[in-house]
Amino acid sequence: MIVTEAIARARWSPEYQAIKEHYADRVARGSGVPLMEQVEEGLIILDVLDASEDVMRAFCLRPLFQNDEDLVHYGQDFMYAVDISPPVLLLVMEYRSRANAWLSDKVHRSVADPHQVIAQGLPSAGPLEGVRDMLIADKVQGRKEFIRHQRGRHARSDELDLYFELWLQALEVDAEEYDGLCASIDLAGRRR
Repeated sequence: MIVTEAIARARWSPEYQAIKEHYADRVARGSGVPLMEQVEEGLIILDVLDASEDVMRAFCLRPLFQNDEDLVHYGQDFMYAVDISPPVLLLVMEYRSRANAWLSDKVHRSVADPHQVIAQGLPSAGPLEGVRDMLIADKVQGRKEFIRHQRGRHARSDELDLYFELWLQALEVDAEEYDGLCASIDLAGRRR
């Protein structure tokens, strides 16, 4: 993989090292993809989007703050153990707020017509461009992985299809941009 200067800096960051240590050899439940591969693919997308180093560092750190249990377990200890810059922490916490406000449980089958999939409300990236970039990296990478490993086989396949579609619409990522970002990941993977 060709590693750009921006990705190399992100890999040297304490945030990247923390998630690398936390994830170790763990894999995603549904797909079997190594969790660190998800982070690496997200960094590739962020690099293509020309995201700042703070955004890349926040993207690496976000899994340690995503759910409430991890926030309690890792949050304070990590913040005191590592000198996190305020902009990185702001991005992580705003990402957490935006992502958790519209999880896949907002998309479900209609009670009136079980063949129809409906959504409650719509996702929002909020006002910060860096958080929008982090959400793009997360949702593009997640959708790519879902299509490759679970589409048509997952019990909630139709719901997840709509979930990713609505996030990408909210993030203003059209089919052409999505395909280009996925191609960037695939190209980087072939160069490893």
